[in-house]
Amino acid sequence: MKQKNPKSVHVLIACGGTGGHLFPGIAVGEVLAARGHDVTLLISEKKIDTLAASGHKELRFEKMPFLAMPRPWSPKMISFLKGLWQGTKACRKIIRDHNVDVVLGMGGFTSFAPLYAGRKEGCTTIIHESNAIPGKANRLNARYSDIVLCGLDACKQHFPKHDDVRVVGTPIRSSMRKPNNDDARAFFKLDKDRRTLLVMGGSQGARGVNRAVGQALDQFEKMGIQVLHIAGTTDYEEVRDVYAKVPLLKQHVAAFCHRMDLAYRVADLAIARSGASSMSELAYFGVPSLLVPYPYAAEDHQTRNAEIFDKVGAARLMRESDLNADTLADAVRGVFNDPRKAGEMKKAAQKLSVKNSAEKIAELIVKEVAR
Repeated sequence: MKQKNPKSVHVLIACGGTGGHLFPGIAVGEVLAARGHDVTLLISEKKIDTLAASGHKELRFEKMPFLAMPRPWSPKMISFLKGLWQGTKACRKIIRDHNVDVVLGMGGFTSFAPLYAGRKEGCTTIIHESNAIPGKANRLNARYSDIVLCGLDACKQHFPKHDDVRVVGTPIRSSMRKPNNDDARAFFKLDKDRRTLLVMGGSQGARGVNRAVGQALDQFEKMGIQVLHIAGTTDYEEVRDVYAKVPLLKQHVAAFCHRMDLAYRVADLAIARSGASSMSELAYFGVPSLLVPYPYAAEDHQTRNAEIFDKVGAARLMRESDLNADTLADAVRGVFNDPRKAGEMKKAAQKLSVKNSAEKIAELIVKEVAR
């Protein structure tokens, strides 16, 4: 229930483009709105943003046609700069119309125009970086930010010139965290007595992971396990057709999942990309994982993320170039056939979780405005 707050602040949260920016932004927005503050979330025109926003009718979303930054001498740079100018102008109008006090950027170049506009309009400006290594966008965004927030301690060293850098974890949506009595296995029509492998590629999907898993389905069937596979909208039909060829394997295949809380609760092991948002959720639920970094991620940040989990025994890092039916099946078998190892991975993952990250950020925002 939303509280009335006589000292409410208005926060503009720029969080569009990828699930790794969007879902943590929504998490902070939920906490602020529940405490009686005004929140506007800036998202992109991508399908993933529209899908996620549709599940949060209680929040206000504004769409902005953001562009990714091209190479310096690319012909696309002219249209990028034009879009950036238009985006900044639109953001300044939103800030004035809604009397925005704080602009929070959750990362990427989609945050630059709102942060720059916020600085010009005299707002408190804050960025959040979920990954172990910040990308070029957040290195630039930091110049226009009063405070830099990091999801991982390893990230802090990459902002040596900034006066105010704090480690707060990566926020997780309230729908993930609220207790419920829903039967997760029944929701996905899975057997209650079989161990469950969760496969997820992140909000954009993961073709390399999807195809490697598809090649290992016969071996998964022989293990007697069941698979919950969130394929992503791009690869869904291809993945569905591959699973149809292995009808004896208990399975649930979907393009997108609005109940990821249940997916994590049903999972005994996950195969996933190592985007910071997904990893925060895996840690929160204590799910052992096989992490396959996206090989073309900026600054190879997904590999750095996965190394942190691998080092403490919460996950095993597997490079996409090494994935095939046998290596993947062997890795899955190694966890499922060793309950002690699985238990140790679960405990190690839980130790990495900052369960109240969204509340920390919301409280920090309100205090900064009051100050």
